[in-house]
Amino acid sequence: MSFRPGIWFLPLAVAACGGTSSDTGLEAAVRVAGGQFYPGSIDKLASADVPTVVDVLNSQNVIIPGLQNKQISGRLDPGSTAVAIGFSGDIGYWILPADVPDADSPTQPTFHASLSFSPSLPQTSYDLIVRAATPPNTIGPATHVALDVEPSLPPTGALVVSLWWDTGSDLDLHVVDPYGVEIWAGNINSYDRYSTLPAPDAGAMSEAGILDFDSNAGCVIDGRCNENVVWSVAAPAGDYVARVDTFSLCGNSAARWTVEALFDGVSLGKAEGEALPASQRFSKGKGSGVTALSFTVASP
Repeated sequence: MSFRPGIWFLPLAVAACGGTSSDTGLEAAVRVAGGQFYPGSIDKLASADVPTVVDVLNSQNVIIPGLQNKQISGRLDPGSTAVAIGFSGDIGYWILPADVPDADSPTQPTFHASLSFSPSLPQTSYDLIVRAATPPNTIGPATHVALDVEPSLPPTGALVVSLWWDTGSDLDLHVVDPYGVEIWAGNINSYDRYSTLPAPDAGAMSEAGILDFDSNAGCVIDGRCNENVVWSVAAPAGDYVARVDTFSLCGNSAARWTVEALFDGVSLGKAEGEALPASQRFSKGKGSGVTALSFTVASP
């Protein structure tokens, strides 16, 4: 039997309101894709001894503010039809329908939840609570998952070229160095092992310009919305060009972006712009994108 929030399962916390909450939960610290939001603390729901959460599978206990699509899953007591998920002390919680049992545990319903987190989460530890539920209004004891929030720190290096943007879109940073080498998601390191003879020392590759992360690649939103090309030790003198390629807006109407180049911590230039639907029409490989910033690294 499928679970239908607000029709035959009505949590005690909102039963007096006469139906499903109209609050979309956008202000909650954690959001659950496909879940129904109910205001009120998940800690204070009336608790029964059963049904229980058999287990919770969670691959990573460290999150960053704004992270999206974090997956957790698990198994529930037989007869469970849903799970309640939320942070302890948050403004509300989410009810998510249970899934069918898997082959390994044919009598135990399962759940699969995709979590997204507020970009304004402070750096602290959170208690994520998962509770099994059965109709009409029975919610079992809490299972606790500890999550630690760590900030996404800016990279450091001799030269750092950074791109940030403000929506869950897939933008790509391209940086062309003075030798004409383009660093981007398709070529993350400016060191070219095939064109340099004789072979340089073993540290040459790590001293090149390196892209640190392909954020939101393929519209799998990671919440970073930031990419950096970093020369950790030294950067060649000469002229550089930084471009922004709008691979996809991922359903958003626009994305406002900022590009900045820092040399030994001092800004060599900063630019801002906006990616619009028309920006997605261009090629997605080497040479794509709009020029955002040109700058020069002086000779030592």
